[in-house]
Amino acid sequence: MTGKGVLDADVVIIGGGITGAAIARELSRYEVETIMLERAGELAAGQSKVTLGNIYTGLNMVGSMVLKSVLLPPGTPLAELYKPNTLLEKWSEEGFTEWGPVLQELDIKHNYEPLLIIAITGDQVEDLKKYVTLGRSIGGIFADFSEVDKEEILAIEPHVTKDVITGLYATNHIIDIFPPEVVMALAENATQNGVKILLNAGVSGISMEGGRQVVDTARGPIRTRLIVNAAGGWADRIADMVGGRDWALQYKKTLLMILDRRLKGLLSSMVRLPNKPGLLQVVQRRDDNILVECGTYDPADGPADTGTVREDVYKSMAMAKTIIPALSEGDIISTFTGVRVFNTRDVEDHIVEFSPANPRCLNVIIRLPGIIGALPMSRHVVNMLADAGLELNSKPDFNPYRKAIPRVRDLKDEERNKLIEQDPRYGHVICRCETVTEGEMVEAVKRGAITLDGIKFRTRASMGTCQGNFCSSKTAALLARELVQPLESISKKGVDSEYAYFKRRADYP
Repeated sequence: MTGKGVLDADVVIIGGGITGAAIARELSRYEVETIMLERAGELAAGQSKVTLGNIYTGLNMVGSMVLKSVLLPPGTPLAELYKPNTLLEKWSEEGFTEWGPVLQELDIKHNYEPLLIIAITGDQVEDLKKYVTLGRSIGGIFADFSEVDKEEILAIEPHVTKDVITGLYATNHIIDIFPPEVVMALAENATQNGVKILLNAGVSGISMEGGRQVVDTARGPIRTRLIVNAAGGWADRIADMVGGRDWALQYKKTLLMILDRRLKGLLSSMVRLPNKPGLLQVVQRRDDNILVECGTYDPADGPADTGTVREDVYKSMAMAKTIIPALSEGDIISTFTGVRVFNTRDVEDHIVEFSPANPRCLNVIIRLPGIIGALPMSRHVVNMLADAGLELNSKPDFNPYRKAIPRVRDLKDEERNKLIEQDPRYGHVICRCETVTEGEMVEAVKRGAITLDGIKFRTRASMGTCQGNFCSSKTAALLARELVQPLESISKKGVDSEYAYFKRRADYP
């Protein structure tokens, strides 16, 4: 959408991550004029792209509860760690059961992945006893796991350290997804049903005009009845544009690493050590790669504090090798830092409430895990908007289905050949590491990609061993051709990442 002048909407959603996209799709069920804004040049540009990418419950959730025990007074019963009436727990439990059908509706690639939590020290053995006690006391899916000995563990995962003593094992407690794909799918389905999305649309101010709110953006002003602040790490700045707040945001960061696909077959589960305060040690599959999160939740200066440090990479890999000794620094093809956002008023729960200074601006401050509860959260938000006066008339032609871009690499020969017959561009490979074709990239542009990251998130181009060193220039040329723009204007992720921008910087003395 590129028109100038003032736009009009019933609801403006600020933020194009998992929270904003889920709310947008839920609103698209109704006859509501909705516009979603994203400050970056692509959706899922913040927290949503730098997570483990798990929709989980059961044993993994028990681990999160046990981790919280260190924050409570000594002697607090473990049973008190389970708080089913909080928004966080309520939406997480509801969300896990709801995601399966929605992943099918939106044609999102996903896998149900086993979880293996191991102990290699005496202290970790004692930690696992807490998992057992708490899980059994809650019951249901939280107790649906097995205690496994060393022999059983090595039968499940032969490459786990031989120092393993005992462990806990659960199946069907984790759905592994690629988070940007989930955001893109929700947003695509929302646009199919009438939602408008503006990228590179950072918000600079919010004011009142004739009984309506005006959201000033880098793409022009928008008049709206209601605002949803789903800006993630920048949500405090949006809240300040409409009035006061009794909460602030705090940021924590952790390092993640992607390992080369040549390790395919080394691992069949998510394997982790018992949770410790400030320390995460997780190794899991991600498509044909292995994803490692091994590090501390260090304080971050803000949502953009995503730099990585070489020493931290080596320390983290050393931790990972305590779980899987066969891993090596030479297996790393990419590292990135994820910044997690917590509110200071209730660090263990979400804040979803209208601003005290503006009863038509709804602050939606979601702490992790945000993906799991996104579906029930979106319904709750839409109901709150209805209570604030938004008229909800269902669309008789709402379509809940979305078809994914064909992934040539995953197709059988017969399917691949048929696709190429229909469009020869699907036979022209541009990204060799991930076998991504021109046809896939062109389709990504048709669905809204305007940056290299937009192509990457939709097709996996440049996510392989070379990390785009061979294909990025060709991808940029394709974008310039399809968008009918000069190559210098093509960017990696939006403003200040264009080819021309870096050319100018290179000219500086």
